[in-house]
Parts: sequence; C-alpha cells; structure tokens
Amino acid sequence: MTDILDLPDWRCLDKRQDDAGTELHVEYTIDPDFCLKCGVVGNLYKHGFTNTTYLDCPMWGRPVRLLAKVRRYKCRDCSGTFLQPLEAIDAARRMTIRALEYIQQQSMRDTFQRVSEHLGCDEKTVRNVANEYIEGKDDGYRPYLPEWIGLDETHLNKVMRAIITDVKARKPIDMLPDRDKSTLRRWFGQFRDRSHVKGLAIDMWAPYRDVAAELFPNLPVVIDKFHVVKMANSCVERSRIRLGKAQGKKVNLAWKRSKALIRMRLRDLNDKQRFNLDMWLDNEPDMAAAYRLKERLFDIYDKPKAEAIKDYDSFANDVPASLKADFHELTRAMKNWRKEILNYFDHPITNAYTESLNGVAKVANRMGRGYSFEVIRARILFNDRKPSARQLRAQRAAQPTAAQETMRCCDLCKGLFYVAEVETFSLEHFLPKDKSLPLKYPEMLVVCNLCNSRSHKSFEV
Repeated sequence: MTDILDLPDWRCLDKRQDDAGTELHVEYTIDPDFCLKCGVVGNLYKHGFTNTTYLDCPMWGRPVRLLAKVRRYKCRDCSGTFLQPLEAIDAARRMTIRALEYIQQQSMRDTFQRVSEHLGCDEKTVRNVANEYIEGKDDGYRPYLPEWIGLDETHLNKVMRAIITDVKARKPIDMLPDRDKSTLRRWFGQFRDRSHVKGLAIDMWAPYRDVAAELFPNLPVVIDKFHVVKMANSCVERSRIRLGKAQGKKVNLAWKRSKALIRMRLRDLNDKQRFNLDMWLDNEPDMAAAYRLKERLFDIYDKPKAEAIKDYDSFANDVPASLKADFHELTRAMKNWRKEILNYFDHPITNAYTESLNGVAKVANRMGRGYSFEVIRARILFNDRKPSARQLRAQRAAQPTAAQETMRCCDLCKGLFYVAEVETFSLEHFLPKDKSLPLKYPEMLVVCNLCNSRSHKSFEV
C-alpha cells in the first residue's frame, strides 16, 4: 500500500470520499517507550484507543480530513494514562503542521474565506491562525533604514497610511497607521544612526518634507517625476472635460472615447493615431494648447539640467489665460516644490516601487471585507515572495530583496503560489488514463511542490 499521506511514520489504512471531501483513516506507527506522567522507561501497556479527526492540506481540489486511530497507554508504575504522542500534528488546533503552514502562507495571499473553503474548516479558524502568525512575525521583525528611502501613502479603511520602502532594493520596509508628522517622526526616530542615508524620494505631502528636513538635514529630497507628469495628465483631462461639456453631449462623448490619444506621448503615436489627434486638435485651439503644455512638461525631463531649469521656470508664465484654472494645481505644485522636483536631475531616483505597493495594499484590502490594518500590513511585509530576475540583480548590487510576482493557482489544492513555486504538468503525469478523477481537470495542470509530491500516490490506496 503506497503512502498517500507523505508524512513520516504515518500509515494510511483506508480512504473514503464524500461531499465534504476526502477522509483518510490513518495511524501513527511509533510507540512511546516511557511514561509521559512519571518518566519510567519500558513499563507501559496499551489501554485502548480513540479516534480523532485532524485537518490536513487539500488534495486534488478537495478538503482532506485525517481520522487518526490514536492509541491510549497506561503506566504500570504510576497508573497514569496518556495518548500516543503524534509527530507532524498540532494537537491544540487539531490539524497537521503542514496544514498550519498552508494557512499561514495562504492567508497572506488569499482571502480567509477562500482558504477556509479549500481546507473545509471554519473561517474563524483561518483568521485565528493568521492573527497568531502575524503577531509572531511582527514580534521578530526589525525594520531598517536604506540608503534611499521611498515615502508615499495609500488610502485604506478611510485613513491615509504611510508606506516606507527601500527604493534601490525594491523592498517594503513598513506601513504606518497614518501619515501624521508625529507618527513619521516617531518611526524614523527609532534609528539612532542615520548617517548612511543618501536621500529620500517622497510624494508631495508637506509633513514628509518637514520630517526629512528635521531628521535628515542637508540630504536631497526628491519628487519623483511620476507625480509631476501624472499631475500634468490630470490637467489635460480637466481641460478635455470642461471643453467637451461646452461643445454638447454628442461631441463630449466623442472626446471621451478618444481621450487615450491625449494621454499618449506624441512620439509614441502611430500614423493613424497622429492623424486622428491632428484632426481633433486642429479644430480645438484650447485643447491643442493643453496638449502642447503636457508634452512640454514631459520634454523637460529629457533635457540637460540647465535647459530643463530654464523651461521649468518659464512654464507657468506660458500657460494661456483660458487654461490657468485647469493647470493651477500643476503650476502651484511646481512653485511650492521647485527644489525637490529639480533634485531629480541630480538624483534620478524613482518612487515607482512604492507606488506599486500602494496598489498591492489596495488589492489586499479589496479581496475581502473587515481586514484590519495589521492584516493588510502583514500581507505587504511578510508575504514570502520569491525574487524576480530584476530584483536578484538589485540584490547583488545592494541588499537582500523581496519580489512581487504574478501568482498562480495550484489546480490541486487551489492555493496561490508564485511562479517559482509551481510547475506545469500533463494530467497523465499524475494519473494513468484508465483512472477516474473526483473532479474534472484540464489536460495541463499547474501544481505546487507539496501537491506534486503527494498527488502521484493519491489514488493508489
């Protein structure tokens, strides 16, 4: 009989399937040689048994339960009785250690409800395991200060949360409960040695600049060009909406359908797109002026610093009176953040990774309802991502990194795994053609490492 369990010193006696999943009748083959009550060696005898159900990892897309035949022992010396000690079992939670690790891993990637459905347990069980896992990880986590600090925020649960990253290594460092100056000052203040920091890449939020000036004096503070060009695109969009509404509903709808053209760089348009854009702008001078202003701002970042500063300083004066209101947000930011924006030409650092983490945090929040700040923070910090090729290069050049890859769903246990954690196999790789499956599967399967080691044996009992 093949070991379907793939658990050392365990033996499968029988296998049954029902609507709730797969039930394996199992026993542990190692007997104790001393009394757990008094410690006397070699004076035990078997004293019946009890059946206990344990939760295990899913297999072939179905929840798995282990009905364990656990022996009871009695000591001839002290008359004490105890149950057979079981390896690979978390007795307090009535599940296998690998099921516990499965919950810990998947709860950082998937919704608690979906993980509980895969395992065939209550959602509260997953939540409790995840919360305890997060507490343990958080107790042992020690943030650090990188050479280049990325500082941005994201909106979660009606509160703006600051996110701190290692810009060079593309690694999350921490997520704070808010973005207040006192919170930032307290977080950065925990590091006595800040001499190795070379600079900060921040968003246009004044407390970030104030804290940087207070705790990192004389260090460059850089506004990533992403924020500036994004603001320019918003100004053009504001002009399109205002001018389109003035033209009437039909024209406004046509402009709305063509708005992708004005978001693109002129140099990136193909012949057809350029023709359509020219037809549009030739008949709308204000729209053409707004588009040219946007292109001019983009071009500033392609010029040497001396030329860029000259164009930068003359930009606000060249905005036509008819577009002043639409471009007011941009011109005001260019005035108030001039030094930080122009620092980009000396330190072309990008805060794109921090921005991407903002999106990851929002996705984690939208995946399910009722997630606390601690859970979302843990999914950002403690998700055991495998490094991509780009981040491996950053690791060799700087510090150890954590990567964010596209996840794949294992066709057998339904867990979410990163690309490096799964392989693709044909269905026949696991099962001969004359065997029937409990569920329908595609000809090619995406399989995680654990399921790969277990699935070859799952129909041989």
